[in-house]
Amino acid sequence: MLPKSRRKFYIIGIAFFSTACVLIFGSYRAIPFPIVAKGIATEFTRPYINTSPTISVSLKQPNNQEVCSKYKNLGRELEPVSNQVLSNSEILFKTATDAEVLSMPAEPLPKIHQVASTARVPVIMYHDILQKKVVIYDLTPQELKQHFELIKSNNMTPISLNRLIAHLRTGSPLPEKPILLTFDDGYGGHYEYAYPLLKKYGYPAVFAIHTSGIGVNTGRTHVSWQQLKTMVNDPLITISSHSKTHPALTKLSDKQVYEEVMESKKILESKLEHSIIYFTYPYGNYDARVKKIVASSGYLA
Repeated sequence: MLPKSRRKFYIIGIAFFSTACVLIFGSYRAIPFPIVAKGIATEFTRPYINTSPTISVSLKQPNNQEVCSKYKNLGRELEPVSNQVLSNSEILFKTATDAEVLSMPAEPLPKIHQVASTARVPVIMYHDILQKKVVIYDLTPQELKQHFELIKSNNMTPISLNRLIAHLRTGSPLPEKPILLTFDDGYGGHYEYAYPLLKKYGYPAVFAIHTSGIGVNTGRTHVSWQQLKTMVNDPLITISSHSKTHPALTKLSDKQVYEEVMESKKILESKLEHSIIYFTYPYGNYDARVKKIVASSGYLA
């Protein structure tokens, strides 16, 4: 028999997840998703080029229905055209086979493409995954698997952050019931339990990492650099910066915010040898000043 305090936490946790599911499913029923873009949303501005040096194929600007039919995974991968990610007017996409590369016009940040203005993409944020839960927002591996089964049985499609940003900037199509999965703070359970389940189900996810916690045991284990290197090279996984020390950024000076935002990006890119183009605000805490500093630090979003 669980102690009364523990029973209370479990009941609250179950109620919280049940309520979240009801809200997510309700949002899907209430608002149809614009699967086929209208107007200019999926028009190409240049030919796409096969990566083989002997083949170059020009593509006439097709109608939107043809684009959505041929390129079902449009937006699965996204890369800025240049290093100046915030000023890009175009975004490069790779097709499902990675053999073809094409580009689409992008709205300048922070403007959202007109096609994306009516879409809704629920985001589920997870924290630690443990065999034995300690606090209310922990999950066991068995519970996480139940969540993934629920997502599957309701025909929802987890999408990558790349694909979401591509949709917001270019209007590229999304699946009928898109959903974004995120895991915050770089806990050891993310690699030990969440990552294997994501691979099993083929679900993409975002892992938000604050660099001061990597490899540190604070009563909870955290991922190591080697584990992060394994994940960052998996197409399913997106690593985002979550600052250096996980502070409430609005309470810091401009200099301190810049150090938290920029240093974490530099450290991650140096250690992982991989571009870090996304930033996740600690505690969801930000204001116009913080957003401006993040934007000036070279993040795409």
